[in-house]
Amino acid sequence: EAAAQRLLSGGAGSASPISVAGSLDELVSKADVVLVVVKPKDAEEVLRALARLARKEQIVVSAMAGLTLEWIRGVLGPRPGLFRIMPNLGVEVGAGAVAVAEERDAPAAAVETVLALFRPLGLVEVLSEELFDVVTAVSGSSPAFLAVAIESLEDGAVAAGLSRAAARTAVRQAALTTARVLPQYADSPAELREHLVATGEVDPAAMKLLEERGVRLTFRRAVEAAIERSRQMRNA
Repeated sequence: EAAAQRLLSGGAGSASPISVAGSLDELVSKADVVLVVVKPKDAEEVLRALARLARKEQIVVSAMAGLTLEWIRGVLGPRPGLFRIMPNLGVEVGAGAVAVAEERDAPAAAVETVLALFRPLGLVEVLSEELFDVVTAVSGSSPAFLAVAIESLEDGAVAAGLSRAAARTAVRQAALTTARVLPQYADSPAELREHLVATGEVDPAAMKLLEERGVRLTFRRAVEAAIERSRQMRNA
């Protein structure tokens, strides 16, 4: 309750769009969409209370890690407006990716409501829930994998004589540039790589070294390890 009050007071005072419900009953009764974001260990208790309070036509969206729609349905009971989402780090700055899994009989209007709700956070895509382990690994872990690449490039620049600040600016700007240019090469990032080599902006020997040292295979193995970890968490 104290945290909710701090959130409310941190808004625009009386003009804040945030309102604090005094109880779960009040919150559910006033909501069109209920977003469930609790730790998995607390999920069953919250869902059982929600099963008692939620209207049949009410949309329920789970952002709980590792809990499948089947498991949630077993506690909450069957309802067509049940969804599961998997956001990534980028939603914090409105440039994220949100995967959405829906029930097979989800009404079109409910699907559109959920998509519209999360579009301000970035790209939103409906996927089969069977792919969520892959999405967790690729979308969720990729920022960390890319951070390793960026850190390594910064270290290389510093070793060659740049200050850490200058190296950080140069490499991070290059990362931003790459992210903005890649959509022009929709078929494959390889097109961008080949273009830079063909125009002489990148030394072919440097690209050959990356291949010989197994950089591509290492990233692939990291993705596979992250997928396996996601599956282990789901089955725990």
